[in-house]
Amino acid sequence: MHTPLIILVWLLNLGISIWNAYAVGLAWVEAKHAGGWPRIVAWAGAAMSAMGFSWCYLLILTYGAYGLDWLDLEHVGVALQMGYVLLVPGVLAAGMVITLDSWARAYRVRTLANIGRAAWNSYVQIHNTFHAIRDFDKAFGSVLDTANSNSSSFSSGDSGKKSTGVVFIIVFVIAVLALLSGILTTAVIIYRVAGNTDIESSASASVSENQKPDK
Repeated sequence: MHTPLIILVWLLNLGISIWNAYAVGLAWVEAKHAGGWPRIVAWAGAAMSAMGFSWCYLLILTYGAYGLDWLDLEHVGVALQMGYVLLVPGVLAAGMVITLDSWARAYRVRTLANIGRAAWNSYVQIHNTFHAIRDFDKAFGSVLDTANSNSSSFSSGDSGKKSTGVVFIIVFVIAVLALLSGILTTAVIIYRVAGNTDIESSASASVSENQKPDK
């Protein structure tokens, strides 16, 4: 993937993640009091926002480490695959909840916006599921193989390979740090928006999250 395309996709995911967190924040107070399905949808929107932010942080941290010569191109690929393995289950689960909710909204209120949102979420859910079926085993196997090879290098006492094991630890830390940063960013946005939104005004706001393609 060329750099301009990476930047464009990064900006798209960042924008969608910010909007999802903001929309969830508007409906957070009302969803909390309503409970049930609205609460589930709010949490799904928060999860989708967190996954999106985490993906953005993952790219920044990974390519930042590459620019600092902490990682080579092979380990950049491993870092992105590890991030994919950590993020895609949450993306699929939250995406299914959001898709079902958008179908229900489009069925109840047949506006162009609701129908378009349902169509987009359906497309993205199919897209993400297809890629997960095709790529998850490969990504998980690659990460597992790298972990096993690094474990062998530690036990062999080879100083050259031992440094590769240290790099793998860096890759793991980057992936976990990206995930935690995404969750924290989403929480901050939601609670700042929810803290300035009373129940009356939030009652008219709906959680209208949009999914993001994972690739």
